[in-house]
Amino acid sequence: MSAPLLDARSVTMRFGGVVALRDVCVAQMAGETLGMIGPNGSGKTTFVNVITGHLAPTSGAVDFAGRPLLGRKPHRIADAGLTRTYQAVRVFRELTVRDNIATALVDAEAPLARAEVDEAIGWLALGGRLDAVAGGLTLYEQRRLELLMRLVQRPKLIMLDEPVGGLSSVEVRAMIGLLAELKSRCSVFVIEHTMKVIRELADRVVVLLAGEKIADGPPAEILTDQRVIEKYLGSADA
Repeated sequence: MSAPLLDARSVTMRFGGVVALRDVCVAQMAGETLGMIGPNGSGKTTFVNVITGHLAPTSGAVDFAGRPLLGRKPHRIADAGLTRTYQAVRVFRELTVRDNIATALVDAEAPLARAEVDEAIGWLALGGRLDAVAGGLTLYEQRRLELLMRLVQRPKLIMLDEPVGGLSSVEVRAMIGLLAELKSRCSVFVIEHTMKVIRELADRVVVLLAGEKIADGPPAEILTDQRVIEKYLGSADA
């Protein structure tokens, strides 16, 4: 059996006397879409922050594509092929869409070729917005732009932190369609509270509660797990 693309082992994160993550183990295979769910404050974003180099864990080990990850700066981790998006969209609001893309290309160690960038722009329906200032875009457009800025860096894995947060029901449906297509471009890790996203996209789901992993398995199994329903979902129909 091949080694995982992402292999986090016994990751623990303490902030003073508060344990945000306790011995969390998560492995993700190349080509797999992994979902992570849990209540607010359960440690989901902290886990992503550790993996992407924004936080140094108290203990544990993380390998990506067979190489140790901990101790590397976020931009070096991105160069290795692991990128992320944020709950609150991060684009350069004062720059045009075109300049946001150019900035992402400059920052990348091995960016997409021009033709590939143009294809990605078309796929995300941003071709008509290249000269628009990013701060004037709708939230849905900004989320697509942020995703494009990660894609041009040629990632092996994109970690998405609540990619449909703040979107309308129509936009959620459209974003799910885009993310389903994204799976053919790279591996995907997604944190979401919207269970429609998890049901339709994830191959496997990890559940965190108070910083500990309490479940790990296929969506159909996890979303009907009595512990998960009682501790997080509240209903099997959530």
